[in-house]
Amino acid sequence: MVQPARASRQDENLRRMRLLVSQMPAVDLVLLPENWLGPFSVALEDYLRALDEIAALLPPETLLAGGAQYVDEGGRFYSRGYFLRHAARLAFYEKCFPSQAVGERDHLLPGRPTPVLEHAGWKLGALVCIDLFYPEVARWLALQGAQLILNPVSIHAGRSSFWQALGQVRAAENTVFVAVANNTGSAYPDGREVTGGSFVALPDGRLGAVAGSEETVLLATLDAGLVEDVRKRWPYLEDARRGELRRFCSPGS
Repeated sequence: MVQPARASRQDENLRRMRLLVSQMPAVDLVLLPENWLGPFSVALEDYLRALDEIAALLPPETLLAGGAQYVDEGGRFYSRGYFLRHAARLAFYEKCFPSQAVGERDHLLPGRPTPVLEHAGWKLGALVCIDLFYPEVARWLALQGAQLILNPVSIHAGRSSFWQALGQVRAAENTVFVAVANNTGSAYPDGREVTGGSFVALPDGRLGAVAGSEETVLLATLDAGLVEDVRKRWPYLEDARRGELRRFCSPGS
């Protein structure tokens, strides 16, 4: 999880990201935060060019989850991220529910459902920022087999501890890992500071690795066996697959 100190200029943010990624050890997966190029819309071609530059710095077997960015696709605006492996773009994911609180619904279109990818023996998917608030979307990913949910965000400091709790709940109720990458050293337009706090939540609801407020790369080693161990004790997904929840959720029940 790369936690950059985001500047006001797109070229400086790309330079900083290149430096951070080039200095990290070899890993299976790299997650960037939301709007790491800046809190503004960029042409889709420029975003893809930036992602290609970052992906080229990684070993061929490393998967890059390119965070998310406000992109202009022919006059249609989305918050979108891409999965890349070296020179290949494998799939994209989008913010399904733009935030009303910060005015995203005035200009962003609702995104399409995220795919579930297989990589290095894992199944994973991504939810962009506020989409983590929607338990149905996280549950859908888990029911598609996801063991790891990636959550690129740009969350202000006042929400940091709340976001950790939200990540822990989503991890526990779906018995998955949740990895969150945030920016730092920046601010919302209204002045609220963004101060990092990237983290991993474990399938049993505990917190794993947690970053401070510094610019950093947060490293975590995930054990897929923990997912299986927790699911033997907590059959939440199996109950959902069997339709057990309908007894409690159907009208008139």
